[in-house]
Amino acid sequence: MTTTRDWKRLAEAIRDVRKARGWRQEDLAEAAGIGYSTVQRAESSDGYKTMPLTIDKIERTLGWTPGSARAVLEGGTPTLLTPPAAAPVPPAADTEMPASASGDAAGFVARLPARIQHELADGELVDTDVIELQRKGMRLIVFATRDPEQATEDRAEKAEDIREWTRVQRRLRGLASDERPVDK
Repeated sequence: MTTTRDWKRLAEAIRDVRKARGWRQEDLAEAAGIGYSTVQRAESSDGYKTMPLTIDKIERTLGWTPGSARAVLEGGTPTLLTPPAAAPVPPAADTEMPASASGDAAGFVARLPARIQHELADGELVDTDVIELQRKGMRLIVFATRDPEQATEDRAEKAEDIREWTRVQRRLRGLASDERPVDK
């Protein structure tokens, strides 16, 4: 049994979400890490006859779960990524919360780009770090994740992950403490 694929429907769905975000085709291409011509083809009803290899990047960037493009092709609707549930995170005792902060972690996560939300929701969290930058009130927040397919319970593998993370952490901290002049 062959399933009819409605490429025009998928093209329209991609275009509608892009336009709803106020993005140009170039913006979607940049956010997804794909070529501009790939976006043009995806938004053209005669652009594809087989699923493009880059569709996962387009899905993530549009805030769709993996497989959503196929669902649209087959007459369904895309499933939206939902930010992981997060409890409110109180500020550290010595940190003043800016007036613009939403006051809860879920609100912050919801404002992250869809690609970052997807990576945080999909991957196995290895570790995190907050690195204070020289400019007052500026921080670098880093999440180290592992692809779910690569998740392991092997202690040696986990130790290797931590060694790699520690190596990168040291480099990031070295960059953050660079002795360049800083605007105050």
